[in-house]
Amino acid sequence: MLHGVVDLPRPDVKAALPAAPDNNVGFEIRGTLPAGQQTVIIEAQLSGHDWHVIMERPVRIKRRWLPLWLGGGDWTELMFFQMPAHMAYPARPIRQETFPPVDPSRRRPKFCLVTPSYQQVRYLGQTMHSVLDDQPEVECQYVVRDGGSTDGSNDLIRQQADRLHAWTSAPDKGQADAIAQGFAQTNCGPDDIMGWINSDDYYLPGALAYVADYFAQHPEVDVVYGHRIVIDENSQEIARWFLPTHEPEVLRLNDFVPQETLFWRRRVWERVGGLDTSYHFAMDWDLLLRFQATGSTIVRVPYFLACFRSHAAQKTSAVMHSTGQNEITRLRERTHGRAFPASEIEGHPRLISYLRRSAFIQFLWGMGWRAH
Repeated sequence: MLHGVVDLPRPDVKAALPAAPDNNVGFEIRGTLPAGQQTVIIEAQLSGHDWHVIMERPVRIKRRWLPLWLGGGDWTELMFFQMPAHMAYPARPIRQETFPPVDPSRRRPKFCLVTPSYQQVRYLGQTMHSVLDDQPEVECQYVVRDGGSTDGSNDLIRQQADRLHAWTSAPDKGQADAIAQGFAQTNCGPDDIMGWINSDDYYLPGALAYVADYFAQHPEVDVVYGHRIVIDENSQEIARWFLPTHEPEVLRLNDFVPQETLFWRRRVWERVGGLDTSYHFAMDWDLLLRFQATGSTIVRVPYFLACFRSHAAQKTSAVMHSTGQNEITRLRERTHGRAFPASEIEGHPRLISYLRRSAFIQFLWGMGWRAH
């Protein structure tokens, strides 16, 4: 049995929305059910705090005879299971990553990291802790840019002010603007490492030391990213993304790179001119495409580097079907030099192959093997 809990908009909120043909009001529930007969129940909590069942429906989930990596499932099923932003299994404590030993005598590049934040006091402390306390033997210039929150974020940041390279709590022009301003306050060298971590995500303990050591051992590498753990509002693990090795053509079609695991050298940031602040959703994909177009060496490492939080108020969920889709379309058309409808993505053989390789890596992980 699956219970879904939905926060419905207040009646006055719906009434205040502008009348526009593309203005959709509603909700979407995603979940994963085992094969067999199941019961789906959706409950809503009304203004009186009482819970009411708004849907109860029996469903039969067909058994998949072929695993995804062997050819089972179609495009929709592959996307749903391999790159979930929802609960793929019951919430559980995070199984922490085990990174290779780091040579303490090896000279490693330093980090310049930025956290953009707005009204995220519930999660911001964990994000800052993951940088300031969970990354031993790492040299880091860490900047927090808050957009003028009124939820107590200012006080929380102020408590860590002496450990930050810089911080600000004032209105800005959005996430991309805050990130760009934050990086402008750092002074990393050309071979040092840059990255941003949003205020509802966080790095796994030891991830930055591993990334710095990897860059130190591979001076030819410009950009690195890794696997993702999806967590819920209570920092419990609910899903994992297993990324195949980097494939340039797949990046030109769709962005599967987990932003919170993405790091690059300052030299390539300067080469492409930094972040394009006209983007509000797909700024990381735009940056990656420009890195790749200028010949940067991009590598996927086979480790879980960070946690991506899935919650109702997150920007990814809120703007995916409006601003997000418009920016995605804009980037595809720029990259391919022509109109590129979303229908061309569904069932694309390169993407199908990529997702099946993801499923195979997940299968090996379940058997106790780490695919490199």
